[in-house]
Amino acid sequence: MFQKNDTDQRLTNRIMIKLKRTAIVLLLIFCLVSFLNWRTEGKGTWKPDYPKIDLETIIEKKNLTDQDYHTILLQTGLGREAVEELLSKKTEENLPRVFEQYQNDFFEPKEYECRNADIIVYEERIRDENGVLEKGFDIPSLKDGDIIITKATHTLGWRHGHAAIVIDASRGETLEAILLGNPSLIQNISKWRTYPSFILLRLEDDTDGDGKKIAEFAKDNLNEIPYGLLTGILGKAPPKIKKTQCAHLVWYPYMHFGYDIDSDGSWMVTPKDIANSNLFQVVQVYGVNPERIWR
Repeated sequence: MFQKNDTDQRLTNRIMIKLKRTAIVLLLIFCLVSFLNWRTEGKGTWKPDYPKIDLETIIEKKNLTDQDYHTILLQTGLGREAVEELLSKKTEENLPRVFEQYQNDFFEPKEYECRNADIIVYEERIRDENGVLEKGFDIPSLKDGDIIITKATHTLGWRHGHAAIVIDASRGETLEAILLGNPSLIQNISKWRTYPSFILLRLEDDTDGDGKKIAEFAKDNLNEIPYGLLTGILGKAPPKIKKTQCAHLVWYPYMHFGYDIDSDGSWMVTPKDIANSNLFQVVQVYGVNPERIWR
């Protein structure tokens, strides 16, 4: 009887020791993950450290110079094509106020919070005082094939960001690979207005309409593809992809049409690689330095 009790007690003690060790390991992992996310590289947003200027005299010009476009970019985050789209609405009497609103949004980014999006993935989103998602800016120009990037997503201290491709600008639809365990899917552009950092890129000198062709290819071939965290190790551009991740989903249809938008050419394409590609023009940035998009 006593021997059985001793055996049971020793077994219980061993189980308790294993449970304590497991708890300690889990606690250490939790602390490490929390520390790394706390030490995330770079800030989630950027605001100008130079003064605002009055843009009305520039906007009223009949023809803008390259310097005028650059000035507007620094003041509003709007690139040439976005500016031209707004200026095409010259019949609007409140056009100066429209540019002023973009300027105000650009100089005073709204408050944002960092929250857990997956097990070890965190993302920053603009929220009001009640924690409700809030729009930080407007997007005046959008075309099929445009690429959207945010720096707001990070994992274990690495600010890898997130990317998407516009597949139907008229409907405001993007195609994205979002999280591990989930297939790629169609999203609405509205969610991108709640990120504290935003980059909108468009193929430079797209006289052949390749952007639209690329968008159609992505919609027809890359929707509902399983997420693959390490996509690219065994080849970035197989004839038919079985897995993908956010930046690869954007890169693949461009590569299919002969555009390698991976700026460093490594085995794994990232949103930062795409942001630094010289094949694009900047249509708009928010919470991002327009002269240093992502270095």
